[in-house]
Amino acid sequence: VQQINLLRIAAADLAGHLPLMRVSDRLTGLAEVILRQVLLLAWDEMVARHGRPRRSMQDRRLVQFAVVAYGKLGGIELGYGSDLDLVFLHEGSDADGQTDGPRVLDNPSFFARLAQRMVHWLTAPTGAGRLYEVDTRLRPSGGSGLLVSGLEGFADYQHHHAWTWEHQALVRARVVAGPPSLARRFETIRHDVLGRARDPATLRGEVR
Repeated sequence: VQQINLLRIAAADLAGHLPLMRVSDRLTGLAEVILRQVLLLAWDEMVARHGRPRRSMQDRRLVQFAVVAYGKLGGIELGYGSDLDLVFLHEGSDADGQTDGPRVLDNPSFFARLAQRMVHWLTAPTGAGRLYEVDTRLRPSGGSGLLVSGLEGFADYQHHHAWTWEHQALVRARVVAGPPSLARRFETIRHDVLGRARDPATLRGEVR
């Protein structure tokens, strides 16, 4: 399905029916649809094995999960050969949160495996090729950090530990898969981080 729609976009592009900006819009939209479907499939597989992640034994509310796009995907500038810069977040922060199924997992392990399944399905080579290359190094602490971050931990990192270039990358970041409530909370963090007062001279030096 991905290749069929990619071919349709390319055909319209070559025929001159789509301007460059519309090509990026269509390629970005296609990637977002694929990401949401992969998340749905991976979520259903994990829930079937381990149950749903709950906040705690007392608080049975579901812990939500979101996929954040950075780079060209986040900026709606995807090209034909672009990879996907992704960061994975969940809203949980309690260490005692766990799933409610027969094969119980603590929530951090559940979400780490969920993200791993997503990356695997997106990048796995098949007879028809692979869907996308995925880069997860923009997550907090880069390649040495956890694959999935809690929202509170993400906010703390952005406010107190992130480099200026990480804040620059945050300019184009947006949630592309996940519940609207979690997307709004992410956007609040993003707005607060990017809108805080900075010394212009220091900022120029750091950017340079």
